[in-house]
Amino acid sequence: MKSFLFSACMALLLGGISPLQAQDLTKLGIDTSFAVPKGLEVGQKAPDFEGQDQYGQKFSLSSLLNEGPVVLIFYRGDWCPVCNRYLGRFQDSLHLIMSAGGQVLAITPETNDNIQNTLAKTKVGLKVMSDRDEQVMDAYGVKFRVTKGYQNRIKLGLGDDIASNNGQEEANLPVPATYIIGRDGIIRFRQFDLDYRVRASIQDMIGQVQEWNK
Repeated sequence: MKSFLFSACMALLLGGISPLQAQDLTKLGIDTSFAVPKGLEVGQKAPDFEGQDQYGQKFSLSSLLNEGPVVLIFYRGDWCPVCNRYLGRFQDSLHLIMSAGGQVLAITPETNDNIQNTLAKTKVGLKVMSDRDEQVMDAYGVKFRVTKGYQNRIKLGLGDDIASNNGQEEANLPVPATYIIGRDGIIRFRQFDLDYRVRASIQDMIGQVQEWNK
């Protein structure tokens, strides 16, 4: 038993995560037996992608950038009270970001039906894309596997199944990160925190959009 615990601790340390960090991440629902996301950094080229919004309209990131800087927000799902509160508050300041020349796009792994639930709950008028194949989450380095314990907490506490909400057999979620991408396709701002309760401030977004709308 001691040998197993020592080996597990060493594996975590060699992977860049201490046993204490792993314990904290597990409480946040992040399964540390899979890769822990790190996200893309400021200065990197933002990966282009194509998709459809909640109305079935096709678009690409590059097409949005033709209109101005893009505020790219990842959220977890309609079952997440923190996401719903954040998106609800976001609506009050959305016009300020758009007035500064920014385009706003939300990315979520949940199905289109559940996106409609999120929009109904939050009353937010964002363009939203369902990343059902999880390719955008992968490209931006925000995806993680959800622990079984956290999945059970959500089932018992909220009556929701994360995997089913996403139309998948396995439960994967994004870190609810925010990236602001300049017209040149370069990431100019990043808010990335493994603690899902920490989100980007609207004021930071407005300032960055004004800065990079050139």
